[in-house]
Amino acid sequence: MMKKSIKRLLCTAMVLMLTMSIFAGCQRTKEPTSKDSNNAGQSNNTGKKEADAEPIVIKMFSCWNGSSGNAPRDHFDNVVANKLLEETGVIFDIEYATSSESENLNMMFSSGDIPYDVVTAPYWGGNGGETGIIKRAASQGMVMALEDLLDKHGPNIKRFEEGAATDFLENDVYAPEYNGHTYVIPYQLPATPADNKNWGYCVYVRKDIMDALGWKQEDFNHSEKIYEFLKEVKAGDFKDANGNPVIPAGNWHNGWAYDQLYRSYITGNMCSLWVDPDTNKAIVDRRSPLVMEEVLYMRKLVSEGLFDPEAFRQNDTIAKEKHALGKYAVHGVHYFHQRDFYEQTLYKDHPEMRYVPVGPIKNAKGQIGASSLKGRAGSPAWFISADTDSDIAEAAIKAINYLNSEEGRLLAFYGIEGEHFDMVDGKPRMKKEYVDMNKEGILKSETGIQGIYRELISLYPYMSEWGEFTPGEADVPDETYEHIINNIVPETIIDGYRASNFINDYDKKDDINELLNGELWRDYRERAFFAATEEDAIKIIEEYQQYLIKGGIEDYEAFINEKAAERDDHVIF
Repeated sequence: MMKKSIKRLLCTAMVLMLTMSIFAGCQRTKEPTSKDSNNAGQSNNTGKKEADAEPIVIKMFSCWNGSSGNAPRDHFDNVVANKLLEETGVIFDIEYATSSESENLNMMFSSGDIPYDVVTAPYWGGNGGETGIIKRAASQGMVMALEDLLDKHGPNIKRFEEGAATDFLENDVYAPEYNGHTYVIPYQLPATPADNKNWGYCVYVRKDIMDALGWKQEDFNHSEKIYEFLKEVKAGDFKDANGNPVIPAGNWHNGWAYDQLYRSYITGNMCSLWVDPDTNKAIVDRRSPLVMEEVLYMRKLVSEGLFDPEAFRQNDTIAKEKHALGKYAVHGVHYFHQRDFYEQTLYKDHPEMRYVPVGPIKNAKGQIGASSLKGRAGSPAWFISADTDSDIAEAAIKAINYLNSEEGRLLAFYGIEGEHFDMVDGKPRMKKEYVDMNKEGILKSETGIQGIYRELISLYPYMSEWGEFTPGEADVPDETYEHIINNIVPETIIDGYRASNFINDYDKKDDINELLNGELWRDYRERAFFAATEEDAIKIIEEYQQYLIKGGIEDYEAFINEKAAERDDHVIF
C-alpha cells in the first residue's frame, strides 16, 4: 500500500485525468469473454487437460504505433488463439497503440494503475526514450520481477540470451539499476547470426509516377536526387486513388521513417555519436556538422511543399488512410510493412500504383546498406505490470513459454502441422493456400499466423531451422526483397562493444540521460523544419546545442573518448 501511495503522489492531476480518459474501459478482468462459452473443456497451461477449466484472460497491450496491422480479425477465434487456449488455458485479449509509444508508456506509468497484464514495447537500450521510461518504472516498482517465475515456468523464454548482444544484456536487459532482477524480456532476436533479418528499410516510390517522369530506380543515388524528383512530382499533375493531387513525400505514423529520405546526411554509426575525421574523437551526433545539413534538407522539403507537414505527428489511422489512397509519391519504411499493407488496400483496385524500392543511396561515409551488431543490440521487449495478479502472471509466463517452444514458434509463424504446413526434409513448408494468403497480406488477419503472437517469442530461427525468412520464400524467392537486401541495403554483421554503454559508468548518468531527452530533441528539430528561413532553423539548432553544452555534454563526450581509449576490443561508435 505504501508503494502505491508513493507512486500516486508522483502523478499530476492533469496526467491522471488524461490517462484515465484514454484507458477508460481497459481495466484488467478475468470475466469470461465471448469466446468462453464456446470453449469449455480446455487444457491447462501445463498441457494437462481440465474439462471444466475456465479460460484465463490476459490483458495485453501492444505498445507499437501501427501494430494493429498485425492483429487477427478475431482475437478470440483464430488459429493461434485456439491452439494456445487448448494448450495453456489462456486467451490474450490484445489492444494496440495508435499514437507515440513514449506517450503511451508515460501515461500508463503515470497513472500508477496499469490496466494491462502484459505490455510489449520498444526497448532499444542506451538512452533511447522508451528504454529510459521502462527502466525508471521498473526501478520504481511498477514492473514485476520475473526471475522466479522464469526459473519455475519459463525455460524456453530464458533462451533469449542466445540471441542478444553481450553489451545489450549487460547494460539494458540486466541493467545495473535492476539490482539483479529480470524485468524485461526481449523478443524478435535472431536465434543465430544467420537468422538476423534485414528489414529492407529504404525509400519507396510510386512506380507509375516514376515512369511518367522518366526516372529509373537506380537514379535515386543521393538525397538531393530525391529532392529533384519531388520537385518534378509537385510540378506534375499526379492523382491519388480518389483523383485528388498527390503529396510529393510523406510517411507513416509519427513520421516513421522519413529518415530514409536524408540518408546522405547520416553516418550509419550505431551509438548516436559522430567521429571527427580529423581528431578521431567522438561527439554526440546532435552537435555534428551533419545534423545541420540534415535539418536544412528537411526544412527545404517542408517549406517548398514537398513533404506532408502532418506526417511528423500523424497517427496510425490517418497515415493509413493516406497510404491506402496512394497519396504519397515517395516514402520511407521497411519492406514488409508496406508490402503487407498495400496488398490489402491500394493494390486491390490500383495495382498500377505499386511502390518500388529505389537506390542505393550512399550515406555520409559513402557506404550503402547498414551494419548490425552480432546478436541483437536493442530490441522490442515485453514486461508484466507489478500490480498483475500472481495467478494471472503465472498463467502468462506459462502461455508465453509455450509460444517459445518449438511447437509454439511453429504455431505462431506457420500454423498447425498437417493443416497449414508440412515438414519437408525437417523444415516447415507452408501450404500454397496459406502462402498465397500471406502474399496477399491477409494471412495474419484471417488466421493469426505470422501476426501479433510473434511479439511474445524471443528467438526467431528463420534460416537456421526453417530455411527461409518468409513462408514460401525457399521455393519461390521474393525477387523484390532479394534485390533490396543484396543491392540497395545489404547488411554487414560486426562484433564489438558499443560506446553508448560507457554512460553506465558515468557519475552523472541520470543528468546526461535527461539532457539527451529524445522528445525534447524531436521538438527542436521539428521547430527547425518549420522555421521561416534557413537562418531561423540554424538558430534553433544552435540554441539546442548550447543547451547541451550548458548541461555538461562536453565533459560526457570527453569521458566517452577516455573509456574508448582504455579498451582493447573493438569499440563501436
